[in-house]
Amino acid sequence: MTIDLYDPIVPSGAQAVMEWVRLHHESVTGRDGYAEFYKKDIIINVLGPVGDKIEEWICKGCQITKVEFGELTWEKDDPMAISLTIQPDYCILNY
Repeated sequence: MTIDLYDPIVPSGAQAVMEWVRLHHESVTGRDGYAEFYKKDIIINVLGPVGDKIEEWICKGCQITKVEFGELTWEKDDPMAISLTIQPDYCILNY
């Protein structure tokens, strides 16, 4: 599944994503991480037209398979976007 995030200035979304990526594989040392550290559980809330929660998905054992950081430029006022491709072990539709 692909998730698009907007990178706020504080706290840094890019820094949080890179910390999760480094749990998979440390590029400086070449060391691979353990699944119990880099697999995360994620809750996705689907919102209705007025902002109410209409669905809740619990995605278990998610790991990042691809990350694309947007372009950081001073020419536009648009926030930088981060695109994550995540592979869950399984998903549960809570409601």
